[in-house]
Formats: sequence, structure tokens, C-alpha cells
Amino acid sequence: MTSIKRCWRPQGRFLREFARTGSVSAACRAAGLARRTVYRWRDADADFRRRWDAARGRAIEHLRDTAIEHALVGDEIPVWHDGRIVDHVREPDPQALWQLLQLLQPDTYGPRAAELQARRARNADLARRLDEADERVAAYEAKQRAQIERAPRDSHEAE
Repeated sequence: MTSIKRCWRPQGRFLREFARTGSVSAACRAAGLARRTVYRWRDADADFRRRWDAARGRAIEHLRDTAIEHALVGDEIPVWHDGRIVDHVREPDPQALWQLLQLLQPDTYGPRAAELQARRARNADLARRLDEADERVAAYEAKQRAQIERAPRDSHEAE
């Protein structure tokens, strides 16, 4: 992946912030640029577009890592006792975890998982029945060929 150099020029400031946040608006504010300016750069300049894509990829990786950490490790929650904070605990977010599972394995955890599993079962049953039908057809054809092969011998023997 292309690294984003430390740069004080507006493009560099934009790309650094875009890689950190994944937000075009926040990156434009940090760099003091208008959104239309960066989109115009992206559309007109292949090098800038390549660096934009690299920054976007880094932002997506960061967001993914943050979401997984939130789901598995959780956020730090204060523990209160007698009106004051006495400790902090981490609480994983089961809803975020479930959403990640649905996203990563929709066939197993998605809202249509049961429907997909039923379809796979129907398809397996249909494939089994088609295989059985193919076997019956092959047996019938073999029987027909055998009768055809015997028929000329039988007609010659009758003469």
C-alpha cells in the first residue's frame, strides 16, 4: 500500500486526515479546502487519485479494526459507587459483534440465513433426485441396447 508522506501542502494535509478519519468533509476542513476542489483533483490527477485510494484503504482498515475492537473488547465504562467513579471495566458490545458476523458471514448469520440454508437443502435434494433419475435413464438405455443387440440374433435364428 502506498504510504502517505508528511506534507504541509494542502493535498498532503487532506490525504493524511482522510486516511485518519475516512471523512472527506473532515479532511477538507483540516486542510482548509473545499470538497469540490479535492474531487476535482481526484478526477483530473491520476497520481492524486492513487494516493486518495491508498488513504481511503487505510481509513477503511482503521474503521474495521476499531469496529472489531469495539465488538470484542468493548468500551471502557466507569463503575460508580457512592456517587463517584471507583473503577473502569471494559464491556464488549454484543450487538456490534452480531452485526459484524452478519456482515462477514451473511450465509450463516445474516437475516436471510434460514432462507439460504433452506434453498441449499432444496438444491441438494433436487441434485440427489436428478442423479437418481440419470441412473434410471442409464439403466433403461442399457436395457434397450441389450434388447436391440439380441433382436438381430433372434431374427437370424428364426430363419
